[in-house]
Amino acid sequence: MVLNDYVQQAVSILIEEQAQPTIRYRHVQYATLKGQRVAVEGLDAWAEQKSAQDYLKSQRNRRPRKVEEDPKSFVFESMNFNLLVKVFSLVPEADREKFIHALLHYVRNPMPAADYHGEAFPSLGGKTSALALLAQFCVRTGHLHQLLSASTEARVPTYGLAIMVRDLEDMLALNFNLFSDAELAALPGRLGTLRDVADKQTHSERGPRGGPMTKNPYYKRGRETESNEIVAAIDGITEQCRKARYFYLRGALQELPNLEIESDKVKVVGFLDSLGFDPLLAASLTRAERQYSSASGPFDWKDCLGHLRSLYDHMNIPAGQALAKSLGTGCVDKWDPTLTFLKNKGFFTEQQDKFARGLYTLLSDEGVHPLIAEKEFARLLRNMVIEYGLMFLTMLEKKGIKI
Repeated sequence: MVLNDYVQQAVSILIEEQAQPTIRYRHVQYATLKGQRVAVEGLDAWAEQKSAQDYLKSQRNRRPRKVEEDPKSFVFESMNFNLLVKVFSLVPEADREKFIHALLHYVRNPMPAADYHGEAFPSLGGKTSALALLAQFCVRTGHLHQLLSASTEARVPTYGLAIMVRDLEDMLALNFNLFSDAELAALPGRLGTLRDVADKQTHSERGPRGGPMTKNPYYKRGRETESNEIVAAIDGITEQCRKARYFYLRGALQELPNLEIESDKVKVVGFLDSLGFDPLLAASLTRAERQYSSASGPFDWKDCLGHLRSLYDHMNIPAGQALAKSLGTGCVDKWDPTLTFLKNKGFFTEQQDKFARGLYTLLSDEGVHPLIAEKEFARLLRNMVIEYGLMFLTMLEKKGIKI
């Protein structure tokens, strides 16, 4: 298919989302089992979810929204989001930026919102908009920058744009770790142009109380509802970003789990599954996490590093075999020849090859481990393996290589 075919498929999904919204958040309960934080089903799942939805409803009526300190408590779900991701995965890598740009036409020139008589969030004035789903898609696939850039080109405040920023409020409130600290710092400013466009439609004249009023030449009657909502939502987002950045800072200073690393770990497990790796790899990561969180001495840290080494070995070597098969050639089923093969075939740059080999040396050379306190060394290597895994598996996914 050509690019336009994929775009039309995505637009069909967006239009259906307006007619029958699928965005929802499901509450998840957690318990600690043998030092590992695991999700558990409540004794009365229906009652628990009903209570969670009542809580969400009350929170969504407040502004600024409360930022949930634990961004794993609410899990995003949407059938149409999954369909959009599927279409996106079929788009050739060279065309993906064009695909995103084409969809963001509906932010630059927002499609009309649709009347909706059921209960849905986000909605406004009995209307729903596909821009909520499009915002979720852009943020969760790493295209926040493009979404915000498109928002600066909108010239008229619309219900669709108001619903879009309400959805951004929801993401920040429930899953703030979708955004990096740098993105949180920049977000209010990036939304500033859209706020200014909306603010000009909230008043016909303005001035100090009891003082002279100044006419607003940009004002056009009839856009007050959506304009006021956009302004209020973006002002709320500003406070949400401040609070979320505080959580990042506090976590760093108190040595709490790094939420960005935790989010990347979830992505790594998802890639291992979707790309067809042996389930033992995800199990190695799980065991490493269990040892890491419950370790009480040097032997526990050593076991943790052993599981990380196993994950690292069995992630790279099968990938080399799969790449060789896709190229109609062969690759020696060992670590060093695999790295050489990946570099020679242009999968790795020279610097990536050096990094991969250096990380392997650190994981393997127990002689250097005592140079750093065991806990700090294990944390360093755990974080590096997770981030390397995310980079490596993302590269495999983009090239369409499966094990």
